Amino acid sequence: MLCASIKSSSMLLVYLLILSSILYSISSPAYDALLADITVPKNRQASYSLSYMGWNLGYAIGPILGGLLFKNALPFLFFGDGVTTLISMILVATFIGETKGKKDQEINSEKRPLEISQEGSVFHILFQRPILIFFALILFCYDFVYAQWGFALPLQLADLFGKNGAALYGTLASFNGILVIILTPLLTKVTKKIPAITVMSIGGFCYVLSFGSLAFVHILFLFYLDLFIMTIGEILISISSSVFIADHTPLSYRGRISAIIPIVTGAGYVVSPLVIGNFISYASIKDAWFLAGAIVFIAACLMSLLKRIDN
Repeated sequence: MLCASIKSSSMLLVYLLILSSILYSISSPAYDALLADITVPKNRQASYSLSYMGWNLGYAIGPILGGLLFKNALPFLFFGDGVTTLISMILVATFIGETKGKKDQEINSEKRPLEISQEGSVFHILFQRPILIFFALILFCYDFVYAQWGFALPLQLADLFGKNGAALYGTLASFNGILVIILTPLLTKVTKKIPAITVMSIGGFCYVLSFGSLAFVHILFLFYLDLFIMTIGEILISISSSVFIADHTPLSYRGRISAIIPIVTGAGYVVSPLVIGNFISYASIKDAWFLAGAIVFIAACLMSLLKRIDN
């Protein structure tokens, strides 16, 4: 709301946008905990899938409206963003309300011992359940490779198609958003009875095929085909990772676990451009795709092995 009254040339606008990003990140663990609280294992995957699809629908529509407002009425862009955020907050407060303090007896009666409240430090809980640590490290590798979708791929498109590379990357991004909206309900239904770890392992092998094969792709059609496979992997991993965390986290630690694990997994996004960027400078983009494929192949295999620990 404040950004709407500030000139676009002011550095204060930049600082406020940085602050808004920080505040959004602060709210994310509470959102994840809230969604876990109002669901049970039976409907959790479908619920997270619906939420994931809603996010992507917003990301598909938002940039279109934002682009128009940015060009013609920048203050209304910020004002509209503030209003929609306020509306969403009111909707949550009105129709969901506070979920903290849900009785453990209810969870116990439903035979969900891993979700019963515990006491102690969050690190004590993590060491009691090493599967969550291994899971986070594997997802770190997944995110490390997925980050190349926004780093190495644009470089490759610019190298192959010159000035048209940026525009082509934009069409691929739009294609990705459309696929997420279309395929999410279909894949949710298909994988409904499959364990979350198995689903994420399949998603990892989709990453292997898509990212590894980019070393050989030079035709535009094949980029779309490759992105189709990658999007399947993205959906499978996204709809199952939160489900797995919720199913293996005590009720009293959902917020804290939902804060720590994304720090570990999100670090993959942070270090990936730096590592792969230096690797490309010494080798080539083609070699970078080979490396990415090898990393995610190992991660997908480890995810498959993680099922034995879970059992």
